[in-house]
Amino acid sequence: MRTTESLEATQLKSKEAGAKAWMVKPFTPKQIINAVHKLSI
Repeated sequence: MRTTESLEATQLKSKEAGAKAWMVKPFTPKQIINAVHKLSI
C-alpha cells in the first residue's frame, strides 16, 4: 500500500483490512524492496 497517511490508527485499520505492507510517500528503494519481501512470504 502506498499512501500519504502516516497515522498509526490508519495503518492499523488498513492491516485489519488485509494490507500486508505499508509505505508512506516519499519512500526509498530499500522500503520498496522490504515491502516486496513481506508480500512474498
